[in-house]
Amino acid sequence: MLQWFRTLSLRNKLVLTILICLVLPSIVSMNVSNLFTRDAVRSQVADSARQSMRIANQIVSEKLKNMVYLMNFIQLDEDLQEPILSLSHVNETTPIGDIVLDKKTISNRVTTVIRSLGNLYVTILLPNGQYVASYTTFNFEPKSFMDKEWMPGVDQVTGYNVKWIGVEPNYSQESIQPYLLAAAKPLRLNGSTYGYVIVGLELDVLQDFFAQYQDNESMVIIDENGRVLVDKDSSQIGKPFMYYDQLSTEEGSTFVKVAGEEYIMQSAQVTPEWKLVNMTPYKAAAKQIQSFRKTDFGIQLVFLILFAVVLLYVVRTLTKPIAKLVQTVVRIESGQLSERSNIHGGDEVGRLGYVFDRMIDRIELTLFENKREQELKRKAELAMLQAQINPHFLFNVLNSIRLKIMMKGDEENAELISSLSALLRMTINRNNAYITLHEEIGINEHYVRLLNSRHGDRVVLRVSAASDTLLIQIPRFLLQPLIENAYIHGLKSKAGEIMIVSRIAEDGRLQVEIQDSGVGMTPERLLELRNHLEATPIMPVAEEASSPSLSGIGLHNVFERLRMIYGHQFDYNIESSLGHGTQIILLFPQQPEKEV
Repeated sequence: MLQWFRTLSLRNKLVLTILICLVLPSIVSMNVSNLFTRDAVRSQVADSARQSMRIANQIVSEKLKNMVYLMNFIQLDEDLQEPILSLSHVNETTPIGDIVLDKKTISNRVTTVIRSLGNLYVTILLPNGQYVASYTTFNFEPKSFMDKEWMPGVDQVTGYNVKWIGVEPNYSQESIQPYLLAAAKPLRLNGSTYGYVIVGLELDVLQDFFAQYQDNESMVIIDENGRVLVDKDSSQIGKPFMYYDQLSTEEGSTFVKVAGEEYIMQSAQVTPEWKLVNMTPYKAAAKQIQSFRKTDFGIQLVFLILFAVVLLYVVRTLTKPIAKLVQTVVRIESGQLSERSNIHGGDEVGRLGYVFDRMIDRIELTLFENKREQELKRKAELAMLQAQINPHFLFNVLNSIRLKIMMKGDEENAELISSLSALLRMTINRNNAYITLHEEIGINEHYVRLLNSRHGDRVVLRVSAASDTLLIQIPRFLLQPLIENAYIHGLKSKAGEIMIVSRIAEDGRLQVEIQDSGVGMTPERLLELRNHLEATPIMPVAEEASSPSLSGIGLHNVFERLRMIYGHQFDYNIESSLGHGTQIILLFPQQPEKEV
């Protein structure tokens, strides 16, 4: 994988790296967010389920409250109390007309209330066997309620409480529902029971409401024993609720596993004996929240793709000049030095292209100059070979002349010829590029002796050289141009004094000073000279070691030569004042960085 990545181009590496830096944090962030927000999502889903449960509880409670209201109404309504009490005292002597009238009064009054409350079936049952029912009783005998197993429990009910019976087979011929949800309570007066009221509620009202929930979601009413009282599937009524053992004893939410799927189970007490239970799949409940997350992820993905497209365009735009520069480098490497990138712009790549083109221009110019220099050098060597005289023959002739002059007693001219011979020997000798400071000072003493002989002026050369500097190797013919410069420009080719001083500086470098007693310079002229030496580097003339010149190579070439040998470790200083001469100070290491 790493090897494959290394083979990619810079553009592809950049794009791939940026995409990884964008996609990987998004994936990690999404997984970490899911991990840390799972509890928050569960809590939010549970709250949403509780809200839904609260609405269902209100609807169920409303229907059950209607049943309680109807039973309490029958007990407390004065218009009903008198005919019910009258009917409870019926015996064999009571006229049939009175019985029918009381039943009709009760039935009309109850029917009026039932119309406003919904599909309720009311049975008023009296101990003497009399009853009033709001439904047809052709196929059902209401007096059979007295034989029900739950009837003794009705007698235990006190006050406004009721006995929640549960599910009873539908005894009304007016409905096709197989079951009714029933409740009952005793009718008492002054602590004495004079009858019972039994109210049945059709299940279709609640079943239709429960059917609004999804197929994988269930809403049921169970009794205290865990039997199903109301379910949208009538076949489940009367059966045990299979998750009753996982139901919390208190109202609230619990998470249960059903066939490997997680459900939220909510419960609420609708009567002292009955509970409303709702089971909702967690995934379905969290679907809306998950859809928000998926939408958010989709939006991020769209923007990521859009950004990738823009990124590819921008990277291509930014790296195109670099690719062009690489192609230019390859062509130049093959020898096409005339190639140029021609990349322009104000950014780093544009400046790089510009600098690269200028660098190739300078390289091409340098190669041209080197070629021209080599041609000139070959011509000069050819000319030198053509004009060359055997040095040993020349030295032998000069020594012979010197001996003849000495034999005649002219020692002064003999010394001049000796000095000339020494200078010529040093000039022609090409074996050593470096000589000791002691030898360099000796050469300059011969040079000053010849100057005095030629011009007739008396130039005094004084030497103050520290003993520990005399054997240090310095470039050959380093001081002669400075002595010549002091004589011509400082002393103006007249009599005067020139001094050579050498010492070891504090930083360990060799310090050589050339001082003259000449006319000096004005501050303006000194500043102009310093600027000229810094701003106008002069190309050195032919190699010093092979073709030095007694006429001097100039101040510029001396400094440039020392820069080439010693690099940044070479320093100099020029001090001068009008009428007080000039002092040139050279500082350079005792060993050169590179050969001349």
